[in-house]
Amino acid sequence: MKKVRLIIVALALAVALSGASGCEKSTPAEPTADDTVTPAPAESGFNLILKYGITARNEIDTYLDKFTKDMIADPPITIDLCLTEEEMDRIYQKMVEIDFFNYPEAFRVEVPPGENTIIRTPYSSYYFTVEYDSQIKKLRWADEIMNPDVKADKLRDLIELIRDIMESKEEYKELPEPTSAYQ
Repeated sequence: MKKVRLIIVALALAVALSGASGCEKSTPAEPTADDTVTPAPAESGFNLILKYGITARNEIDTYLDKFTKDMIADPPITIDLCLTEEEMDRIYQKMVEIDFFNYPEAFRVEVPPGENTIIRTPYSSYYFTVEYDSQIKKLRWADEIMNPDVKADKLRDLIELIRDIMESKEEYKELPEPTSAYQ
């Protein structure tokens, strides 16, 4: 009898720990006849990795539910950070809205001949790896050219949405600030 209780306690503990990542995922609602027939990101295996910043050493990874913060002169810090299905859905919907999946793999702002190029330094670089419906979309972008560009503005809006979601999390807020800065 003692062994049976021990086995039951061990199984209960194993089940509890298997969901202990802190990443709560909800079940999406069933679509109605009026809904668009686009599967929810959770149903289609939607995940992303976004590396960003001056050296693109900040990284959100929804495959592993991790975030790595660039501490500049100090070693980077990696923490557990999970986005909910609702947050992932907001990101996916923004990607659809801006036509992200049709951006070229190497995105850049094109400046018409004869027009002055406005360059920012230092500048942020971005590297996306996005999985959706068994497809992989990669995009890289060095955001150094500041000339007006609608597609660049839309991509910045997507990046801002992802960062806002991530930076609103308590786990992120508890991270220390770097002790140095990029020049």
